Amino acid sequence: MRPRNTRPRGLSSLVTLALTGVAAATTVVPAHAVTVPCDTAALIAAINNANTNVDPVIDLEPYCLYEVTAPYMPGADDGLPPITNNNPGGVTINGHNATIKRVGSTPFRLFEVGVVTPAAAPGRLTLNDLTVMNGQPGINIGGGAVLVRNNSTFAGTNVAFQGGTANIGGGARFMTGSTATLTDSRISDNRTTGGASSGGGLQSEGQVTLVNTHVTSNRARIGGGIGHPSGTLTINGGSVKHNTAFDAGGGISSDASGTLNVTGTSITDNRVTTGGLGSGTGGGVFIGAGGTQNFTNSTIEGNTVTVRDATDGGGGIFALAGALTLDNTKVKGNKLIGEGGLGAGISAFGGTVNLMNASDVTGNLAAGRYSLGGGIYTTGLINTPTVTVNRSAIDRNKVSGTGSRGAGIYNAGGTYDLTDASVQFNVAPDAPAPGGIWTSTAITSVTNTTIANNTPTNCLYSPAPVTSCVG
Repeated sequence: MRPRNTRPRGLSSLVTLALTGVAAATTVVPAHAVTVPCDTAALIAAINNANTNVDPVIDLEPYCLYEVTAPYMPGADDGLPPITNNNPGGVTINGHNATIKRVGSTPFRLFEVGVVTPAAAPGRLTLNDLTVMNGQPGINIGGGAVLVRNNSTFAGTNVAFQGGTANIGGGARFMTGSTATLTDSRISDNRTTGGASSGGGLQSEGQVTLVNTHVTSNRARIGGGIGHPSGTLTINGGSVKHNTAFDAGGGISSDASGTLNVTGTSITDNRVTTGGLGSGTGGGVFIGAGGTQNFTNSTIEGNTVTVRDATDGGGGIFALAGALTLDNTKVKGNKLIGEGGLGAGISAFGGTVNLMNASDVTGNLAAGRYSLGGGIYTTGLINTPTVTVNRSAIDRNKVSGTGSRGAGIYNAGGTYDLTDASVQFNVAPDAPAPGGIWTSTAITSVTNTTIANNTPTNCLYSPAPVTSCVG
């Protein structure tokens, strides 16, 4: 009789796969997973269990609409129980293309991660394949879809925050000390309200990373797409487009001590328009009193500022101070509309501006009488701005209207270093309005740079000379 094989069948299969190098095509179901039917009360119960680390992985019904009509408990500002599970992994909700939506007139947000009362407790939340809609917190702490508190952690993949309203962070607010990552996600059609409103799509104050995420059609007073007053915000890929601010930063507002790193991202077709309380600055990007802002392999294009005040400008970028570096990043086709605009491409009132490796400022337009600086405008307000243009072009920019000057560069109080650069084919009205460079202080650090073919002159009629500039 042949000896009986006592090896378990499953073990035998694994050994065979290991020997043949063939991967097992199996689906691993995480431990403690629970499937929630298409019922909001069941979802609330599941989150309460997950907070106690019972079934912390929640699978929603595919394509279900979970309608939330009231706060999860009387007096709360959240439609769903706040996440207080701070164990490794925390709470995970797999949406399977479901939607969680606030309905009715009662104001509340949908998700809160971490709490401050009755005792401070952080949390961890992961959302996958889920749309969160119409959050509207009643208390002025912000975060329409999600509020992530200090020491709390959030991660989202293929997540959409839509239609949210709050005073800060219409879609989401990531507070100081929080950590958040959004991957392959969408933040759209959110808004902020109130005089100090900031971050129409999201407010980033902690350590936040956006990967291939699109921030579109949001609005706020400051930072129509993104408000970033502190912490480190890293944006890789994706886009910031079609957002609106009423004072500053149509696409992004980055201020104070924050660090902003943007790589491979399109910041396009954003605008600063009328209706705010202050001036209109930074159609694409507003940089405030400090911080460090780096843009690499990116595009800042087609952004617009409606000029209302004597200091308005920065169709592409407005920098009040800070340390701004562009590396292979284009600032092109941005506009100032209205009288007296300053810097259709870039406007710097202080700090440092470094343009390097084909970071070209091209095709920008300041349309209106007394416009100054089609490509770049600089003046010393906070401190004396320092501009370095290295292997980059300031070409084909334009100022139009009576009294407009400096189609390429208008320098009312900065220092410049032009190396392997180009200032060409810029157009200003008739003389005495140099089309190339207008400067109130001599620009002497000019190396291997072409300043030519500007209309009506290259530098002629500039109050101070530019080394090697003729005509």
